Amino acid sequence: MSNKKKLWQIFGPVLVAFALLALIFLLPFSLTHYSQKSLQESSVSFSTQLVKGEAVKNAAFADKKVNYVPFFGSSELSRIDSLHPSVLAEKYHRNYQPFMLGKAGSDSLVHFLNMQEMQGTLKTKKAVYVVSPQWFTKTGSDAGFDLFYSPLQLVDWLLNIGTNKPTTTDQFVASQVLERSVVKNNAYYNRLLKQIENGDSLSEASLSTLRFKHRILSRQDALFSRLEKSSNYKNRVLPAAKSLPQIYSKNALDRLGYEEGKKGTSNNAFHIKNSFYTTRVMPEKNSLKNSQKNYNYEQSVEYAYFQSVLDNFAKNHTDVMFVITPVNQRWAKYTGLNNEMYQASVAKIKYQLQSQGFNNIADLSQDGGEDYFMQDTIHVGWRGWLALDQYLNPFLSSGTTKTDYTINNRFLSKDWQNLKPSAQNLSDFK
Repeated sequence: MSNKKKLWQIFGPVLVAFALLALIFLLPFSLTHYSQKSLQESSVSFSTQLVKGEAVKNAAFADKKVNYVPFFGSSELSRIDSLHPSVLAEKYHRNYQPFMLGKAGSDSLVHFLNMQEMQGTLKTKKAVYVVSPQWFTKTGSDAGFDLFYSPLQLVDWLLNIGTNKPTTTDQFVASQVLERSVVKNNAYYNRLLKQIENGDSLSEASLSTLRFKHRILSRQDALFSRLEKSSNYKNRVLPAAKSLPQIYSKNALDRLGYEEGKKGTSNNAFHIKNSFYTTRVMPEKNSLKNSQKNYNYEQSVEYAYFQSVLDNFAKNHTDVMFVITPVNQRWAKYTGLNNEMYQASVAKIKYQLQSQGFNNIADLSQDGGEDYFMQDTIHVGWRGWLALDQYLNPFLSSGTTKTDYTINNRFLSKDWQNLKPSAQNLSDFK
């Protein structure tokens, strides 16, 4: 065998592999066509890759056949029971279909970057944003940042800024992202983010490099998103929808929620779903008594992260319904969580929203003591989903309303983050 043949046997497969990769990543053919079934399954996949990537999200929100509405949130979105928003939309042939973006660990900073990949499809669109006061700890709930971060988000954000002078929000977010080791340790992104933090515009040369990176990263995202498989719609949403009455009746559905909740929480006095109580609560129950008496959500950097999201919604004229979730009052009493503190944090969140024109708010924070309103310790379910539907369905079924937001950058400040809310100092904050 000649030396040429030997070399080809050794290096040929490697060269072919590189050639195939070049074809996939560089040639101008689309990888972003998704079937209706695939998008439907993605809407309740609760996939980390979905939050990190752009291909599936943009395909869904640009779809002409189904009106997919982004639901931004965290772990509560995956609590699928017979009255979950996705189930109700399926059963009663709503003119919208919820598309769930988030899982445990996805908070406002995660969603700010998530949104950078879908600026075109967020413009003048409706959206739902679920706010968990539990995010608002002193240092923020940053545990999920590394899990949900991708360079594609960062590249999209920098390209969205372009050659414009960075806004106050851009500067603040850059300062926060630079603190994360997954970004800080990358010299290239570190340099660009420091420019943004300092208020300096990016050069055209930098943007050209970012466009090339975007092409590679977006093709990679489109390729790997095809490997993500989910059967939640088929195995969870459709069976749950079949159990509902044919005609929508709030009273009938409320009775169903009551019966299912009672049956599903039969092994404990806290109205917590049996499986959750058995696996997550019962083994630690004694040590959890009074464990939350020092929890405080009134002062937190999360208020500034939340403001970054509001600024992005305003920039895109997105018509948003905000949902403020309750806690299970039976469980809160056992763990010592201070309800006055909780309601003060809710008042602070609502002031931040309403003073800037975000007036579509479903405030469920007072309802955590209702029977079978909660599925577990902090997540709504059964009758809670139905109560939320009284806000969501009229909002999402109607046309998009022209927004009138007035962004106040003071909500990014340390003064606001550290403000201990009272009726007086909230009204005095300008």
